[in-house]
Amino acid sequence: MNYDQELPVSLDEVKLPKQLPPLVIVAFTRPDLLKEVIAGVRQQSLLPQQIIAFVDGARKPKDEPLIKECIELLEALSELVSVKIVARIENLGRNPKGNLNVILGLTEVLAEYDSLVYLEDDIVPNAGFYDRMCRLLTVYRDRKEIFSISAYASVPEKYHQSEPDFTFSKRFYSWGWAIWADRWQEIDLANSAPPYNPFGSFTNIPLTAETKQTMTYQFWLEKNLKTDWVIAATLSALYHNKIHLIPTKSLVQNIGFGHSESKNYSQRSDSIWVNARYAPSSIPHILPSSLELNSDLSRILNGQELAEYLESKKNIWLNFGDISQLLLKYSDLKSKTGLIKLFMARIPMFLQRWRSGLKI
Repeated sequence: MNYDQELPVSLDEVKLPKQLPPLVIVAFTRPDLLKEVIAGVRQQSLLPQQIIAFVDGARKPKDEPLIKECIELLEALSELVSVKIVARIENLGRNPKGNLNVILGLTEVLAEYDSLVYLEDDIVPNAGFYDRMCRLLTVYRDRKEIFSISAYASVPEKYHQSEPDFTFSKRFYSWGWAIWADRWQEIDLANSAPPYNPFGSFTNIPLTAETKQTMTYQFWLEKNLKTDWVIAATLSALYHNKIHLIPTKSLVQNIGFGHSESKNYSQRSDSIWVNARYAPSSIPHILPSSLELNSDLSRILNGQELAEYLESKKNIWLNFGDISQLLLKYSDLKSKTGLIKLFMARIPMFLQRWRSGLKI
């Protein structure tokens, strides 16, 4: 993909629009973390004109004082900027259809605004976060192949060139990001039935060095009858052949690891590798000269490489339908041999789940 129109080389050349996109903040029962996020918002070099906060409803009585504290913190922020708080009457985060507090919140905002910038209650932005997101939304507004703008450096450093300050990826990250209304409306998660996989099965996901991890996440969701709005957005964007702009240094820091109210990543030590490329003073400005993905990341993997990758994941198995689909997909002898070997090696795990009455 190449540019068919001239775009700026530096973000510093980009003029900000008169109407800035709203900053959406999603919160629940972590006021101690939200307090740090709000402190980060207060220190932004460019303040949003409007903040819209979606605070999910209680699951149990002990959630209510924590939610009340979150609302009070957000109300106090209205001294600085206009804040609209949407306090959910019921809990939408644990809905069987996925986190509807997020999905419906984004859908509601993007029905009124043409773009937004997003933070969760454990994602602390550096001072340049909102300014960079706004300028990037302006630059790439008409580049329809770009689904989202990320503030989190997710692409491994070994795939980066010395310049520019951004690269492109097939993976979507929700840890501080921005999006346009038409992109969100195209995937239409609010009106889609779970499990939100347009490819049908994890075995049908196009496999590259980058998307293989998405494939394993979707495996776990399918086998455990769960949904995740971030994986759903990733797969939907991939299905529509979209890409994501990613910084080479993170403009955000995840502080949710090890928190008692965190759903994932319960070990506080996990935050070390997650935030390894966080740059508190980073204000990236050098833009890519094309929309091309890194060739190593976008290279299609063969069945043998898939088998080797899945073998490294000790808790993954294949049922009869899975192995049949993969053998049809990868027809060469080496691929078939590797996949059959994996299937045979994981039969005990498969049988254990079957005997336990779990989905196989």
